[in-house]
Amino acid sequence: MNNFYTLFFLFYLSTLSICVGQQANVDELKIQLANAPKDQKADVLMELMWESRDINPDDAIGYGEEILKITENSKTYSKRPKVLNLIGVACRNKGDYTLALDYYKQALLQADISNDTVQKGYAYINIGQLYHFQGNQYKALKNMKEALLVSNKINDLEMSGYCYMNLGDIQLSNGHYELALENYKKSLVVRDKTNNIQGRAATLKSIGDAYLSAGNPFYARNEFQKALKISNEIDYNSIQYSCKAAIGDTYFYSSEDSLDDALRYYQEAYRGFVKIKSPLQQAKVLEKIAKIYLVQGRLNRAIQYSEKGLTIAENLPALHEALLLTTILSKAYEKRGDIHNQNEYLKKQLYYLYLYQDAEQARKTQMLENSIQMASKEKEIDQLHQNNSLAKNKIKNQEYFIIAFFILLLLLGAVIYLINNKRKRIHEFSIKLKEKAREINQQKTIIDQKAVEEHELNMQLVEKNKELENSLEQTQMMHKQLEKSEKLALVGQMMAVVAHEINNPTNFISNNITPIGENLKEVFEIIKDQDVANKDEVLEDIEESILLLEGIEDGVKRIIEISSDLKNVVRNNNGHALPFDINENLENVSNLIYKKYKYDEIEVIKEYQSDLPEITCLGGKISQVFINLIDNAFQAVKENSTDVKMITINTELRKKNICISISDTGGGIKDADHLFEAFYTTKKEGLGIGLMICKRIVQKHNGSLGAFNNQKGGATFTIQLPLEYIDKND
Repeated sequence: MNNFYTLFFLFYLSTLSICVGQQANVDELKIQLANAPKDQKADVLMELMWESRDINPDDAIGYGEEILKITENSKTYSKRPKVLNLIGVACRNKGDYTLALDYYKQALLQADISNDTVQKGYAYINIGQLYHFQGNQYKALKNMKEALLVSNKINDLEMSGYCYMNLGDIQLSNGHYELALENYKKSLVVRDKTNNIQGRAATLKSIGDAYLSAGNPFYARNEFQKALKISNEIDYNSIQYSCKAAIGDTYFYSSEDSLDDALRYYQEAYRGFVKIKSPLQQAKVLEKIAKIYLVQGRLNRAIQYSEKGLTIAENLPALHEALLLTTILSKAYEKRGDIHNQNEYLKKQLYYLYLYQDAEQARKTQMLENSIQMASKEKEIDQLHQNNSLAKNKIKNQEYFIIAFFILLLLLGAVIYLINNKRKRIHEFSIKLKEKAREINQQKTIIDQKAVEEHELNMQLVEKNKELENSLEQTQMMHKQLEKSEKLALVGQMMAVVAHEINNPTNFISNNITPIGENLKEVFEIIKDQDVANKDEVLEDIEESILLLEGIEDGVKRIIEISSDLKNVVRNNNGHALPFDINENLENVSNLIYKKYKYDEIEVIKEYQSDLPEITCLGGKISQVFINLIDNAFQAVKENSTDVKMITINTELRKKNICISISDTGGGIKDADHLFEAFYTTKKEGLGIGLMICKRIVQKHNGSLGAFNNQKGGATFTIQLPLEYIDKND
């Protein structure tokens, strides 16, 4: 499928940039045709057909049929094979492959009759290209090799160069990169000999395509740059902008460090395709630009370029590009956290996938029908050849009969000759029938192979549908987690309010405990010096009351301490970056979580750098990361049966980054490669997106989050945060 579309798009691109110039030539030739003498009319029609074959195939076919009509009775007109070849090219450009093959076969027959070796070679090339477009690579190669034999026989270098280019295209579509390169390089040598500069640029571009397909972007870039230099010198726009897009591909597939270079070349190519009015190529380049912005995390630009490309693709329509662009948009909105738009583009993605499948199925059906029609046409043409041969033989028999009538002495010899000749023809006819039967069996085998391929494609589509269903299920799970996160955020705000409100009565109690205690001590001293009844019991009650007040005071202090920790942890910045004390927040978080696990005998070691500066960040988000990682560490230690139950929290300043590490003596990390992926979890409970959310929060702060297993057991999570926060939304 991809080979077919690639060939079609390359053909479309190659014709687009020359259409304006061709139309001007056509208009001028029409004026010449109106004033041309009768004996020159066929030559002007030939030029009109040549100029119209790409931009207006129907007109080209009409001009060709008019030439055939006015030269029908001419025995001196020798260009009939060329006319038939050009009519076939126009039919191919129109999309009627069956009729095109009919004219190519007629051109081949006429070239044999008139001994026009050049047009015979081009007829083989045209037939080979037609089979290549249809996906029948065996017959395509067979006809191209026949054309190459013809070109070598007559030493036609232009034809040889064209043959090698087509052979390279066929081998490249089959994945035979080395054979494709070999043929392209042969074409380059031939075109250097003929000083065909445009052909040299096109060949260098094809060599670059072969290297890129083989996974060698560096070599491909060198060839594309050579082709670009030549196309700039001769103002060959279609190759020029195609080379820029191809150079962008080489940088894109090299490394992430080369993405800016790829972006620069894609943007230059895009401006070029706008200039030559090539909407399909505009959509393809916009998809690549959007993909780079998505990889770089520049989400607004990724969305902007994807939507622009999607508009172009929908207007064409170009289903393949529309499918790719909706995929990028859904991923961009997913990274932004915009669930609504993500779902909208996931629906569009599914819609274009179904359209794409329907179009591909229709194309396969059409290709099969064309193949059957082409086979039928071949049989009809062969039958015509056979009838022609029989007619000639019949004439010969009549001549022999007349000669035998006048020359009675030679009658016996003539009869014997005819019998032998008849037997020979029957034998040859039998051989031809066997060959035709063999070809029919081969065609049946090809059709069976196509059916198997179609079945495999349907299986792949079923798997793709399952993947989309899994994506939808994961999206629904993420909705549930977001609802849970919203509830937790609301609980956090309520806890902050509760902590604040608790401070008022606790402060009131704390402020009154001291004077009450002092009053009791004064009463104790007064009674101690007085002579009252039950003096010892009263003094003992007062002492007990003083001790109770001290216990109440300790409890109030503990309430105030817990309230302060709660306020610090759940503090929200309302989306604004503010100064934030890492050590203080870690202390508050660890104290709160420790209370949850205080009966599990887990030791917490805190190694804070004392002079650690404050950072500017979204404090509520960073607290969420600390809570998640420290709580995970406590769970890991609790679930691991080991004698050493310990968590170590470390902070230090490295250059302009603050580094935080949280180590535990738990069971370690089972699968580090999937640790931060969505919905991956080893716990019995939970959705598996906690660590993914932590990583996104840290990355939003231009920091990094990593994890590794300790040599002596357990795991360590490391966080690096810059001192200054910069919002990454471009």
